[in-house]
Order: sequence, then C-alpha cells, then structure tokens
Amino acid sequence: MASPLLNCKRIQNGWMSLTRYTTLTTTMARKKPRRRKLVNATQSNDIPYSKYRIEWIDIMSDSGWADEKQFTKMKIASPVNEGWLFSKDKMFVKVFASYDKEEDGSYTYGDRTMIPRACIKKMIKLQ
Repeated sequence: MASPLLNCKRIQNGWMSLTRYTTLTTTMARKKPRRRKLVNATQSNDIPYSKYRIEWIDIMSDSGWADEKQFTKMKIASPVNEGWLFSKDKMFVKVFASYDKEEDGSYTYGDRTMIPRACIKKMIKLQ
C-alpha cells in the first residue's frame, strides 16, 4: 500500500510548513474487458407471464441411519428459483423456467416447479 511522504520545515512561530508532498504508488497492468457477442433471439419475449425470483425453504430428509451428532448437524435447503409465474393460489405457486411457443400460438412449458406457499420466504417480481 502506498503511503504519502511529507517533508516539513519549521517556521519561527512554531507552525509546520509543507514544502514537498510525494506519494509512492505502484501501477498494475489492466486487463482489457472482454466483449460479449450479441445473440439474436429466435423468439420474441412477448410471453404473457411475469418473471419472478422465489426464495424458499425445502424439506430435508434422509433415510439412512445417523447418530445424535449427525442428526443435530442436519440443515434444510434454501433453494432459489427464477422463472415465469404460471399460477398462484392460496396453497401453491407454479413457475416454469423454459418454454416453447408453438406455431399455433400455444405454449409448452419446461423446468416446472410447484412450491407450497408456506415454504416461500420471498417473491420478487423481475422486469
């Protein structure tokens, strides 16, 4: 880390006068930023669903044998899903992370997840 060096000269009334200020620095070569290639989408993003980020807690189970120490260390999972909100009711939230728009205008859905509402910690609407 560089530190400034101060050379001071004493004046008759007791105040210090700054005569020279020097800073020691080191320079490092900077890497050139990578340019990202632009990808043209083959489908438009005119999907009639809103995109969400959902943070939730998942149940953890283990069918093996464990002693008290291993059982005490057992933790629940805290997954995060991002996708389009398909539906939401009093009991469940359904999201999907991929889709295909058919020629007739209908959709097929992939990477589907159904989450109990009681397990959801946070739902954030994305752009």
